[in-house]
Formats: sequence, C-alpha cells, structure tokens
Amino acid sequence: MNKSFHMMPNGRFINGTPRRCPDGTYVGDGGPITRAPDGTYVAGTPQRAPDGRYLGSGGPVRMAPDGSFVVGPPRMAPDGTYL
Repeated sequence: MNKSFHMMPNGRFINGTPRRCPDGTYVGDGGPITRAPDGTYVAGTPQRAPDGRYLGSGGPVRMAPDGSFVVGPPRMAPDGTYL
C-alpha cells in the first residue's frame, strides 16, 4: 500500500492513491473497493471501528492521539487529521 497523502477535491486527505467509488467518494489503495454493511465504501475488507464507522483493511484498527480511529499506525496528514 502506498503511504503517501493525497488531497481530494473537497480538501480532505487520503492515504495512498485515490480511487473513486460508485457513490462519488474516494478510498485509498489498500485493496479492492468494497461496500461496507452501512453502505459506505472502503478499500479492502471492511472493519468496524469502536465508534461504529467502517474502515478498510491494511492493519488493525487503532485509536489516534485525537481520539479518531484509523487502520494501522496513526499518521498525521498536513491538515492535522490522522489517517
């Protein structure tokens, strides 16, 4: 998986190479585009975070320093969010 950050048209950042989902959202390059049980799209196998959101595969779900949940080691994007 590519570990670089990319800025989306809406100003948010994403891990890896962005890929457009059928609903117009974007996911990174952590696996095939997959629809999670809640209807959102993730990269790879959906994993449910403790806050109820679904995240993609690529590592265990972990809590970032700001309290958000990420897959794998938390990394801070240029806008201060954790991915």
